[in-house]
Amino acid sequence: MIHPTAVIEDGAIIHPDAQIGPFCSIGPEVEIGEGVRLHSHVTVMGNTKMGRGSEAFPMATLGGPAQIKGLDPDVSCRTVIGENCTFRECVTVHGANPKNDQPTTIGDDCYMMAYSHFAHDCQVGKSVVVANSAIVAGECVVGDNVWFGGASAVHQKTWIGDNAFVGGGAILVGDVPPFSSVIGNHAYIAGLNVVGLKRRGFSKTELKALRSAYKFLFEGEGTFKDRVAELQAQSDHGVHVGQIVEFITNARSGRALCQYKDAS
Repeated sequence: MIHPTAVIEDGAIIHPDAQIGPFCSIGPEVEIGEGVRLHSHVTVMGNTKMGRGSEAFPMATLGGPAQIKGLDPDVSCRTVIGENCTFRECVTVHGANPKNDQPTTIGDDCYMMAYSHFAHDCQVGKSVVVANSAIVAGECVVGDNVWFGGASAVHQKTWIGDNAFVGGGAILVGDVPPFSSVIGNHAYIAGLNVVGLKRRGFSKTELKALRSAYKFLFEGEGTFKDRVAELQAQSDHGVHVGQIVEFITNARSGRALCQYKDAS
């Protein structure tokens, strides 16, 4: 169904099962997948692919040009949106810098609440939830199952590991290891994302191992580098602790790691 007031430019590919509501605008390089629903006044532009079952609410703008000075207005920015994503009112997702090979990518089952934003060249995993007015700057990498509290802000080129939580109002300027909970301005590690991990079915044994690893890494004796190396050398630390070690040792963002602080 395409509402008669919607503007669909020549070249756009719209799946027959998609629903395009009143006053939506679809650019000539856009591809709208099966079961996509655009409610009304939604703009999808640039070289954007929108996956099956995704949904956008009024005033959302997807695939807009990167906010980069000197950007060539005649070159489209690329965006790939996964399946079953939800973009609430006034959400914005910007396409990648045309000079880069990889598009801005939003994984499957993501949920972006009103007025939230992902900037150019962000690489976002699956099942990411972004609360109202949270903003993520350009070239950030976000793992799976990450949650952002309302009005949080993330500096460009920051990396956030799987299953992390960014607290409401946090100002994040450093990388966040997997399973962490960060809060504050500037944001610091307050401990594990225990609530999120329990919701995702992590066992008591797994939580205990992660707590022990965090305590050793961020509160143990000696240098942080030595503690990471010691934990890495252990063969029985488990897959989840291994994810933390791998994240820290293979960090490529160029940003510093968020530091631990006792939440109490």
